[in-house]
Amino acid sequence: MSEKQIEDAIGELLTSDMLKNALDFVAYLGTNDMMPKLVAENCWTFAYLEEAIHVCVLAIYPDENGIGWTIFDNPLTSKYDDFQVDEHLKEFARAHINICTSCGGSSGCGSQPGKHITIFGKEYDNICTSEVAFRNPDSEALKKIKQLIEAWKLHIDNPR
Repeated sequence: MSEKQIEDAIGELLTSDMLKNALDFVAYLGTNDMMPKLVAENCWTFAYLEEAIHVCVLAIYPDENGIGWTIFDNPLTSKYDDFQVDEHLKEFARAHINICTSCGGSSGCGSQPGKHITIFGKEYDNICTSEVAFRNPDSEALKKIKQLIEAWKLHIDNPR
C-alpha cells in the first residue's frame, strides 16, 4: 500500500490532533525511507533498508475512548540495550511497556501470557509480542519516538 493510501485512511478515520500527529509521523517515516506495508485492515508495518529491518507498526482502531491510533513495536527496547540513549528516553519507552493481556483468538498474538525481557536494563514479565505501545501520541511523544527511531537507525547504519 502506498503512502498516499495510508494518508487517505488516516484522513478518513482520525480527526484534529490525532490526524495531524499521525500524518506527521507517516511523513517522517517516508522521509527516512520507511514506507508502509498494509498487513491488516488499518494496520501497516514500516521497515528500514527495503523491508529488511522492522521499525514499527501503525494501527488505527477503536478503544473505550473511540477511534485512535497506536505505534507498536519499536525494536529499540529489547534488541539494542547497549544503545547510548539518555535516561529520559529510556524512561519514556519504559512508561509505554505493553503488558500482555489475554487477547487470544485469531486476532491475538498467540504468545500469552507474554514473555520475560529486559528493556533498557530493567527486567519485565508478561510483555506482549509488541513490546511497547504508544497510544494516540501527542507531538511531544512523537518527538521522543522519533529520537528512539533515530538512535536505532544510527545503530543499524553504524554497527559496532
